[in-house]
Amino acid sequence: MYRPKVIVIVPQGGQVPPLAAVEPEAEVLVVRTADELRAAQENAEILFLNDFRSTLLREVGPGRLRWIHTSSIGMDPLLTESIVNSDVVASNSRGVCERPIAEWVLGVLLMFTKDLRRTIELQRQHRWQHRETEPILGRKVLVVGPGPVGRETVLLLRAAGMDVTVVGRTARQDPALGAIASIADLDELLPGADDVVLTLPLTEDTRGLFDASRLKKMRRGARLVNVGRGAVLVADDLLAAVDDDHLDAAALDVFEQEPLPANSPLWSRDNILVSPHASGDLVGWRSRVVDSFVENLRRWKVGEPLRDVVDLRKLGITAPASTAP
Repeated sequence: MYRPKVIVIVPQGGQVPPLAAVEPEAEVLVVRTADELRAAQENAEILFLNDFRSTLLREVGPGRLRWIHTSSIGMDPLLTESIVNSDVVASNSRGVCERPIAEWVLGVLLMFTKDLRRTIELQRQHRWQHRETEPILGRKVLVVGPGPVGRETVLLLRAAGMDVTVVGRTARQDPALGAIASIADLDELLPGADDVVLTLPLTEDTRGLFDASRLKKMRRGARLVNVGRGAVLVADDLLAAVDDDHLDAAALDVFEQEPLPANSPLWSRDNILVSPHASGDLVGWRSRVVDSFVENLRRWKVGEPLRDVVDLRKLGITAPASTAP
């Protein structure tokens, strides 16, 4: 039986994913360093990028690879000139993290409207302090980025009774989401939103999209949630908007530098929730990602079209995300 060689990138000191489902289908080559990746590429055409934070592909390039499958939805590690302009086929693991991320967004919006962080703090102080809270029914939410995560988020928030407007690259009608507004209309839409949810990928067009000028266009007392990519939001500008009481609160699951440094001022703000890029990670997600890859691997072996192929040229070339030393 044909068993192609498959390279699996695993971070230094990290845990090898559960690859039992891959081993009957392929010969697995686990690599952790740039030198190991270069050596493995001499004899392998397939790469399973298990570590989405890895910079190895940026350092080494695609070599002789013909297909790369990512464990994430985002394709950031592949958006280099050598890979984008190559003939490598790229696919991702859709269907694994979208709904969990949407649930996380709904959860933090409920936390803010029901003032649950304050309730927990008062309990710690043994203080009985009656307060009134806000409804989510009819709350106006602007979701920026109608990709896989954005779509799930829009549908779930609407099911919870929220009034959701969607913003994408261009204005259009979507069978499931209805009207999608153009990014060109973003500045006009921001003042009317109670909550703004960012589900954007990182491209040269989206980098720094939410800076001081755009945050000021949000209405006073609005809240912001980012589950897209950290560099879409200028962190210092967000801090200023929160400290000036222009924005009421923010929930961040992604950051330009990950892990977030211990001295980052984002940690110390009571009205900023810091989450370690884990909104989509349900128990068992690693096995589900491997199952997604194996399904595509079986298609590859018999010459069938792969699922969840991503056009890297449409995403463009980006600078690498910064990481802590």
